[in-house]
Amino acid sequence: MKAHGLNPRIKKSPFFDKAVEYGATEFHPYNGMWMPVGYDSPVNEYWNVLERASLWDVGVEKCVEIVGPDAEAFMQLLTPRNIGQVAPGRCAYVFLVNQDGGLLNDPVMLRMADDRFWLSTADADVYLWAKGVSVFAGLDVEINTPHVYPVQLQGPRSAEIMVDVFGDDVLDLRYYHWMYATIDGIDVVISRTGYSSELGYEIYLLGEDRGGDLWEVLMAAGAPYGLAPGSPNRIRRIEGGVLDYASDMTPDENPLELGLERFIDWDKNFLGKPALQRICDQGVRRRLTGLFLDGPALQKNNEHRWPIVGDGQQVGVVTNAVHSPRLDRNIAFAIIDVPFESNGVAITVETAEGVRNAERTTLPFLPSPPEKTARLR
Repeated sequence: MKAHGLNPRIKKSPFFDKAVEYGATEFHPYNGMWMPVGYDSPVNEYWNVLERASLWDVGVEKCVEIVGPDAEAFMQLLTPRNIGQVAPGRCAYVFLVNQDGGLLNDPVMLRMADDRFWLSTADADVYLWAKGVSVFAGLDVEINTPHVYPVQLQGPRSAEIMVDVFGDDVLDLRYYHWMYATIDGIDVVISRTGYSSELGYEIYLLGEDRGGDLWEVLMAAGAPYGLAPGSPNRIRRIEGGVLDYASDMTPDENPLELGLERFIDWDKNFLGKPALQRICDQGVRRRLTGLFLDGPALQKNNEHRWPIVGDGQQVGVVTNAVHSPRLDRNIAFAIIDVPFESNGVAITVETAEGVRNAERTTLPFLPSPPEKTARLR
């Protein structure tokens, strides 16, 4: 897809022109913006984020701000996670559920102050949902979409690059914490988060004017470490058990089915709690699990969910499947009816490349590397 052929109704991030200049050739609409999703082959980008470092334009992660005297109470209404345990300066993975317990989004939440939260959202309109809830919540909050645009720097050399750009203070930034920083007059927020299952950072540009400058600063600093532009790598995130909103999770799924119950605080009041409590009491009917698929390496992505068949009937779906270079096997996320989750009945998957035999396995397929807390110099 050529850049000049993109629909102008869909917006571009402050890094978009640099992404094109550095070789982005494929783009997907995401939160009403164009997200670059292809520079090199997926396998080459995979090895780059595993062995060196990769820079991603993820300005599409639309930031929703909740601010006001009742911001904590309102944030608690939106998510089952215990928000009171997240102090200013920290981040948290949260998910939002509707009145039926269905998943609406799974943003990273940054607590900017006692009365201010940012949600870095996946591809669904959290802004309109939060605005709608606020009308009836009776709480003193404002819902905004500030001009905040992240890039992700992911991979084992990312900490060295960040130190060269922002100084040694970055080394004190713990996992799921954030800090303010400035480089060449460019103000940013840095968080120790990411979508790669590898060491990484998200750098939130404050404002829209200096995106190209920030990109060039990071690329120049990363050159000695092999930094290359890339996009959120599907292979690595599936290996690491990282779910994707809108494909692996939708409003038709609930957090109990997807193994997210550890993030639910049943002592808190939140939207969807009665529905989730009923599901918990009755037991889930299906669960997320991993599959190995036999045969040659899969070449086609899931354009839709693939049926899983066992004992002559459909017993689940594959939400995402890919070939893992390190395992040299096809791996997949599957949502399977509980009776067939581990009962030993042979199952097959109707892939876009024909029927494949499947073997159940636990998640993740490959673990994340240990947290790197030692100073690098």
